[in-house]
Amino acid sequence: MRITPTRRTDPTRRAFLGRIGALATLAALPEAGCAGLQPVEPAPSHTPFTLGVASGSPTVDGFVLWTRLMGPEIPADQPVRLGWELFENGNPQRILRQGQTVALPELAHSVHVEVNGLAPDRWYGYRFRLGGQISDAGRARTLPPAGSMPARLRFAYVSCQHWEQGYYAGYRHMLDEGIDFVLFVGDYIYEYASSSSSVAVRHHNLPVARTLDDFRARYAVYKSDPDLRRMQAHCPWLLTWDDHEVENDYINLHSTSGTENFPAVRAAAYQAYYEHMPLRAATLTEGVAGLARGAELKIHDRYEWGDLATFHLLDGRQYRDGPVCREGFGPVLRAFCVPPDPRRSMLGPTQERWLEAGIAQCARERKAWNILVQQSRFTPANYPDGAGIKASVDRWDSFPEARQRILDALVAHKPRNTLVIGGDLHQNWVARVHRDPYDVNSPVIASEFTGTSISSYMGRKLESAQQEAARNPHCLLADTTRRGYGVVTLTPERAEVDLRVLADVRDPTSDIATLARFVVEDGKPLRRVEGGG
Repeated sequence: MRITPTRRTDPTRRAFLGRIGALATLAALPEAGCAGLQPVEPAPSHTPFTLGVASGSPTVDGFVLWTRLMGPEIPADQPVRLGWELFENGNPQRILRQGQTVALPELAHSVHVEVNGLAPDRWYGYRFRLGGQISDAGRARTLPPAGSMPARLRFAYVSCQHWEQGYYAGYRHMLDEGIDFVLFVGDYIYEYASSSSSVAVRHHNLPVARTLDDFRARYAVYKSDPDLRRMQAHCPWLLTWDDHEVENDYINLHSTSGTENFPAVRAAAYQAYYEHMPLRAATLTEGVAGLARGAELKIHDRYEWGDLATFHLLDGRQYRDGPVCREGFGPVLRAFCVPPDPRRSMLGPTQERWLEAGIAQCARERKAWNILVQQSRFTPANYPDGAGIKASVDRWDSFPEARQRILDALVAHKPRNTLVIGGDLHQNWVARVHRDPYDVNSPVIASEFTGTSISSYMGRKLESAQQEAARNPHCLLADTTRRGYGVVTLTPERAEVDLRVLADVRDPTSDIATLARFVVEDGKPLRRVEGGG
């Protein structure tokens, strides 16, 4: 029998989320009827758009527009009606669509407007209005139509933005990259209390996040950063999460730190995540339907860039099984560890089936690129030891059978070219993905790019990382020293990946350079090319 962590359901919480899920669906409509909500329309003297604007969840004919109202002139317990405008990209005077929506107090006066019926493969400008106050302008775009083969796609991948441990100068440089969207792969916030560490370059003076108000305050601090705000307005963001959006190294409904009443903490964190990201209302309402299964937000999703690429955004936190019991575990981990079982999963069986179906579809439709977007390092860091031995509890090495099932799906369905993108490590890790992860003589079936952090500290020395890489011969690069992001340029024939790194994350005006450059040509293994640092 498969052993999984115990699920807990809070009927009061479920009823509450059911109600706000229904309200969120109404508020997401482009022309919100607001029936029964009785919203007010204040005329604030100062901007209520201090957290900026964002877009995301794109489709062929639409996307989500996001903002959150804040300030003393926003009534704490009343819904607020505000306006939104969609205009021709680069021409704010040419209004293409406009409407009204409602910011609900139950959702921290956040707004998720779902705009549909637009032209495919097109950029749009947008903004919000409340009284005489106008938000910053943002840019959104629709996806290319099915069956088309775009000549080029360019995106950035990034993760791990500990606000206290560095400035977001990387986002300032990302503005000049000419990208179509950002892939954010986890650790948007960190839940820790304010740090007195010498590593910290700025301080927020907040306690460890445990309640809904705590998490809302944390997002407000992070989104106050001007470089992050500008980048989120600049293009769509596609997002998944890791652990620090809730708590370090949490597993499903369990705290690895022994936090009391952790399911309630996780529920608060998940709601705050929805409130601050450009996600569709279905993310929340489908999560409510799955509450009894321990799922409160369905964030795994799939995006099709015409016939050029399929992106599978995965959730490796919400559905994972407990760790395999072993000596050295303290009482907290022992309380929900499990015996060895090849059915253990990082993604959960439902998401695994969903992923395999997506891989099969990508192969049938002959998409040029099949891209798995997840939180962490996918290839082994324990190659000399073998599967399941000396494995990090928190990463794929602790789930060798689950990893192998994904590899088996790639072999069985044969999508043209597969890239695996991750984060979490606070270091750049680039590797070839082999049919057998513990045999580099087996065929190469994918390429992995695990990115460094945008700001989060990595205390490990470069020499140690390079020694680890040498013990893992599938690894082409391991670098712990600098923070930054990756840029991927796709064409039907090749993927070019540039690793951008800051000179000094402690300097808000830091320069940036290219650490290394890699190429994956259609049907060929990953290789490093000249032109990097």
